Amino acid sequence: MNRLAAVSLAVLAGLSYTGTVHAQSSNEGEWYVGPRIGPMGTDSDRLALEDGQLVKFKGGFDTAFYGLEAGFKFTPEWGTRVYLDYIRGDVEVGGSSTGHVYGADLIYSFTESVYGTIGLNETDLGEFSDTFLRVGAGYREQLNRNWDVFVEGAVQQSEGDLTEFMLMTGLRYYFGRSAAPAPAPVAPQPQQAAPADSDGDGVLDADDLCPNTQPTFKVDNTGCVVYADETITHELMINFAFDSAVIPAEAQSEVRETADFLNEYPAVKILIEGHTDSVGTVEYNQGLSERRAKSVGDSLINDYGIEQDRVDTVGYSENRPLVPNNSKENRAKNRRIEAKMSITKEKPVTKGN
Repeated sequence: MNRLAAVSLAVLAGLSYTGTVHAQSSNEGEWYVGPRIGPMGTDSDRLALEDGQLVKFKGGFDTAFYGLEAGFKFTPEWGTRVYLDYIRGDVEVGGSSTGHVYGADLIYSFTESVYGTIGLNETDLGEFSDTFLRVGAGYREQLNRNWDVFVEGAVQQSEGDLTEFMLMTGLRYYFGRSAAPAPAPVAPQPQQAAPADSDGDGVLDADDLCPNTQPTFKVDNTGCVVYADETITHELMINFAFDSAVIPAEAQSEVRETADFLNEYPAVKILIEGHTDSVGTVEYNQGLSERRAKSVGDSLINDYGIEQDRVDTVGYSENRPLVPNNSKENRAKNRRIEAKMSITKEKPVTKGN
């Protein structure tokens, strides 16, 4: 047995034993085997013996090889392999020379995919045998649970100063790779009741700060009714007979409606304004306008119970005519009292508005 064979067997035996022990203790060991193929560039100084004559190889990637490798990965980083390749190269005289390579490598994985190699091999080609130190780098990709594909490049140096390089690709079949563990069964979850919206306003009970709102009202994101400002106005106008401050009978209903408005909105006060036409002196008309306003005010207080401090009256004589005093009809329109009241309140907004 030559020196390389002895070294290869010793390295493989030692690493295989270590890997076996490690695999048994941690279940990390993986055996694999697979084919490989590629081109090889022989050194320009390499010679072959053909028909008793020394010939040179053509150079470049003039040699092809194919073979088998077997290996063992004894930790996630470290592994070893042995290989046997058949080689065939073209020589300058037009023929070819054949041989084989057998060797062993130590492999270190930098990542799951990238690895480096170093090892020894014995190359027999063209009746010459040389021992080489080979260094390489490769990339592998897992196809499925058992199969990997790889590409690799290497350079080798012999004791006789031959430097050669090669590229290869191949497949590896791993024995005993465990299948991915089945996912743990998921326990059925009890069905949960849908979140409740008791008042049907679109806001869940857990977030509803105003329960039991009317379904016709618009609500905000807390379930409370949305309000908008609304201004309510009431106007009163009563016409009087000539030179009179007596409330006409037909106007009593308007006084009552005004009292109802004041009772509904207790915060509202009323200012009654009295007016006259232009007949008579301004001084006389001033008193008449004040009496007209007071007669309506007294009716609200005495007949309908409106508080006195909510009723004010004022007279403007003939100074604020509604229309020009140039006809009998217009003068009748100016003999009047006026009052205008308004209040702004919040009103719930209904859906659709």
